[in-house]
Amino acid sequence: METQFARGSMRDPRAGETAFREWHARWWQARVVEPHTLRGDASSIKNHVLPHWADWEMRAITRMDVQSWIRGLVEKGVGASAIKRAYNLLSSIMRAAVDDDVIAVSPCRNIDLPQSIVDELPAPWRTMCLLGFYTGLRWGELAGLHRHRIDQRRSRLFVVEVNTKSGIKEYPKSSRSRREVPLPPHVLDALEQHIHPLDRNALVFTTVTKGRAGRRLDDGNWRRQTWWPAIENAHYFGTDGEQLPVPHYPPHSMRHTCASWLVQKGVSLYEVQHLLGHESFQTTQRYAHLQPDAHKAVLAAWERLDVPLTFAA
Repeated sequence: METQFARGSMRDPRAGETAFREWHARWWQARVVEPHTLRGDASSIKNHVLPHWADWEMRAITRMDVQSWIRGLVEKGVGASAIKRAYNLLSSIMRAAVDDDVIAVSPCRNIDLPQSIVDELPAPWRTMCLLGFYTGLRWGELAGLHRHRIDQRRSRLFVVEVNTKSGIKEYPKSSRSRREVPLPPHVLDALEQHIHPLDRNALVFTTVTKGRAGRRLDDGNWRRQTWWPAIENAHYFGTDGEQLPVPHYPPHSMRHTCASWLVQKGVSLYEVQHLLGHESFQTTQRYAHLQPDAHKAVLAAWERLDVPLTFAA
């Protein structure tokens, strides 16, 4: 039997005793991917994968364990796209373990994953909406984006043009709407795949209907043919785990969602104003109630008073 192990004709059952964290470290060192992809994957693994699986033996992880992990992420409020990225990474780790005879079968099979609006869209519109949710661009800014406005090396894009009913127009140079916007790694990944075949001066997002492909997008048609059908088929999980239909939010909700995420993560209202190109600070202030520990600084200042004001009984 030892001879068979040495020849590779049999799997060493002791290999499955390897801790997940050890196998992950070997797998990570062997990966060949772009630096920005590596950064995004590292964040996903740190936040969602290793905290749960680090101490598990590889052989002990079952399909049901993986499904339970997914359910736990849903109940914590982790977004569908973040869950899918974490699951895809776990699946890659497990496939590599099968290929190296660490385990016999991957537990990542027939797993139910949460669906989102983005999942219901064809690839070009999925990329467009990812960009909308993570950058807060207005629909007209998304539809007016040109390939040469994307700086792939710096993971940035520049908002200059906007798609209007009368055509593509540049924002005035004095407008706050003309701005630079950072791109998260996974959004840049999707965007790079989408723009690869495009000419430098081409619009990034155009019509895809056969016989009419490549034309400037029309807001009304895009909503009717793309956005509303995706909304109809999408769902989310409530606090009790029940699957619920997504309300009929308009495309502008992508911009509101972006602002809410940023504020809840502690980004200042002034930064949000600049990033989203709000002309008025009053527009940004609607998100003030979402700021974590919004009153903490004020309360701390009051506590530092040498003689706090009091009322007599």
